Amino acid sequence: MPKTMNGKPLEWIRELKKDKKKFSIAVMAVLGIFLVGVSALLPSGKKAETGVTAAPQKQFDEEAYTEQLEDKIAAMVSSISGAGRAKVFVMLDCDYETVYAKNGSLSTEQDSSDEKSEYIILDEDDREDGLVLRTVTPRVRGVAVTCEGGANKEVADAVIEMLSAVLDVGMNHISVAKIQ
Repeated sequence: MPKTMNGKPLEWIRELKKDKKKFSIAVMAVLGIFLVGVSALLPSGKKAETGVTAAPQKQFDEEAYTEQLEDKIAAMVSSISGAGRAKVFVMLDCDYETVYAKNGSLSTEQDSSDEKSEYIILDEDDREDGLVLRTVTPRVRGVAVTCEGGANKEVADAVIEMLSAVLDVGMNHISVAKIQ
């Protein structure tokens, strides 16, 4: 039978089981020590006061985005009856935009109001970053399409109507011509 340091059998465990309050405290203490030990083994991500970790900043590749958009549009145009093979050129309106979170306050006094805001900054690994709310891809300014059926008015109108609806671009910003 195991003995304690002072030579008595493990009577204190039996006594602890009799007193439910002491037993509960002992179980929580052991559980707490276990959780602290386990948490030391897990990888730690340094968190800001808000409890949110900074998302890694992705670099926007405008050329890759434009190329991907052109490929998708060419596939869509080619699927229109009579359009045939298609090539597409897309012009973007502006660059990629990142919208950061802000804390703000508005104070009003009689005839005036004063708005103050500041960006929420996350400090991670000795690097400060703003808290990203969302990212906005560039809008399409115009599209030029050349396809085998581009000389056919019905095909050209179908291409223009489809691209205007899908890309939210005015019909006057879409050009369709016959491919050589």
